Amino acid sequence: MLPAIFSFSAGLVVMLVSAKIFLDLVTELSAKWKFSPLFISLVIVALGTNLPELTVTIAALGHGDPGLAMGNVVGSSIANITIILGAATLFGNVRIGTTKTPKNAFLLLLITVLFSVLTLSSVSTIYKVILLSAAVFVSFVYEYILALNGRLHEDKKLLKLIAKLSNKKPKFPKIVYIILFLGSIAGLSVGGNITVNSVTDLSHLLNLSTTVLGLTLTAIATSLPELLMSIIASNKKDSKVVLGTLIGSNIFNLTFFPAIIFISTMGIQIKKFISIKEIFFLLLSTLVFYLLVKKRNGETVSKDISVLLITIFAVYSVFIFYL
Repeated sequence: MLPAIFSFSAGLVVMLVSAKIFLDLVTELSAKWKFSPLFISLVIVALGTNLPELTVTIAALGHGDPGLAMGNVVGSSIANITIILGAATLFGNVRIGTTKTPKNAFLLLLITVLFSVLTLSSVSTIYKVILLSAAVFVSFVYEYILALNGRLHEDKKLLKLIAKLSNKKPKFPKIVYIILFLGSIAGLSVGGNITVNSVTDLSHLLNLSTTVLGLTLTAIATSLPELLMSIIASNKKDSKVVLGTLIGSNIFNLTFFPAIIFISTMGIQIKKFISIKEIFFLLLSTLVFYLLVKKRNGETVSKDISVLLITIFAVYSVFIFYL
């Protein structure tokens, strides 16, 4: 048991450190190459915070384990809303935005419903991939429209950071950046494979399916970047980072990653691994989040809400493990 736990921890650390290095490098290079703030905020940050989930998804599929891949997608999405938002509101202050946040929360609710229907249905895989790809495209177009209505004006911190980075002299020679970039990609691959292998070992030792561990253990582990970022942001009263990270992460989780999984598992019924039970908690947590945003518009989220969110994850875990 201990070797498997150590292996899981080591793989996770390698993966998270590599993801941090990769994200820092890409953000700095993008700023120096004068990429737009919108590109950096929408594409790089959204992808960067989801690199652990993406790595586990690809590694699991490479090991022929779609159950772990899909379990991690669903479990991570539930953890983002319950554990991450719950912890952020418990240890800091999160104020619900009045303009874009309700619109983005509604978009997330629609995408969650779409993902749930496609996962449980017997619709052709091709149609599933097309619909999920369309959802990714629509999400980016929608965010672009919101940006035109004031996002760039509001994101002053991001603009200042980009201006600072673009004028900053490189810390290292170009060859060092190339080595770090390639090393971070290698680290992601190695860390992801170690993590997936250790989850497989743990599933045998605990007599649990890798899907169950993906829905719980791996889901929490791969959500650590979002968790740390959200707690720090909530303490700084930067609610946009907390809610933006949560919504963006879940949109990626429920569109881009499932599309990859469906393509890689042609002919396999994914609903063999994900049942109505897991989908129920995914829909429940997303609906609670949407109602929270709608009802507490412009208000700071109270501590009792954080307790409710964390309780939902606790009940969910009991159902997954014992029922």
